Amino acid sequence: MNKNLLSFLLTILTITSFGQNVVKEIPFRLTKYNNIIVPVVINQKDTVQLMLHTGSDYVTIIDDSYKKMKSISISDTLNNVTSWAGYSDMKMSQNNVIKIGNDTFNKIPIFIDKQSGHESDGKIGLKFFEGKYLEINFDENKLYVYDKAPSKLKKYTKLNSRYSQETLYIKAFPFIDKKPIETEFMIHTGFSGALMISDDFAKEYKLLEKFEIIGESKLSDAAGNVILSKKSILPDFELANQTFKNVPMSFFDSTIKIQHKNIMGGDLIKRFNLILNPEKDILYVKKSNYYKDEYFKM
Repeated sequence: MNKNLLSFLLTILTITSFGQNVVKEIPFRLTKYNNIIVPVVINQKDTVQLMLHTGSDYVTIIDDSYKKMKSISISDTLNNVTSWAGYSDMKMSQNNVIKIGNDTFNKIPIFIDKQSGHESDGKIGLKFFEGKYLEINFDENKLYVYDKAPSKLKKYTKLNSRYSQETLYIKAFPFIDKKPIETEFMIHTGFSGALMISDDFAKEYKLLEKFEIIGESKLSDAAGNVILSKKSILPDFELANQTFKNVPMSFFDSTIKIQHKNIMGGDLIKRFNLILNPEKDILYVKKSNYYKDEYFKM
């Protein structure tokens, strides 16, 4: 088949018009670690598998993958970059061309990290969907990108959310002493587990005293810093008018402040199909096929 004709047919298959609302499809793969992996082409030469990261706006490539690539050249180094558990220097490549689905983005900086989600070559953030409505459909393993709000929103539940400093937050209710506590959580697709509790919340509600510690986990950030977290079980957690029972949660017992934000990770996120427009503080959810899955063991 003629290559131009094939390209045209693929475009027709992946771009559907409903009235004036153009919808673009991007396939993804959900790993067993609850990470969303999207194929991305860099500089028309390197195809990589990047983790969609809702807590970041830029592109990173891990060092091991960078060494195998042909099209990236290092142009600068950023010193003392803040990461989750410390500081590190970060190499940078400027003026790259990124292709996601059928969309191409020019003059994109790429940062070199030590680590990313399992089975990924790096991370890609929400910046590439600016001004759009992004649907993360776990039932179909597809991202849908809309020019305007899709009509299917009527079947979804709207969450109380806000977008600040490249990060999406929602309100949810962990139950402490059988009482719901309205709490803000960062939506973090890079965290495989269900809940990571901030140091302030853990101390204010005395989690170390009130909850049985069932184990510890080694967690590491993008710079490779490793820290130990306590593992416990939260009896009740309310989100989107749904109550989850016996939710795994992690928190830290440290004199040094490590975790500044409450995090809701991939193990809970995947239980809902999402439609979001961060710039408008919009997040809608609907139960996915993963809703009743067993919790991820970290």
